[in-house]
Amino acid sequence: MKKWSIETELWREYDFGGRVYRIDKPKTLFISESGTTHRVLGNNGVVHCVPSPGAFGCVLRWQNIDEDKPVEF
Repeated sequence: MKKWSIETELWREYDFGGRVYRIDKPKTLFISESGTTHRVLGNNGVVHCVPSPGAFGCVLRWQNIDEDKPVEF
């Protein structure tokens, strides 16, 4: 799995056609090279396994803490 810090994000949301799953203050993003899911480590130590954007109608959105840098990697 590849690993990225996403501590610059204030929050991220996964939208499944109106059903929104929100993670506040995410810390780390883990992406499998072969899967249709990825994992997000939250600030409270909970790991969330979510579909990759585009899979199962999943749309991803987020807001960075520094709005002048909307994307960090």
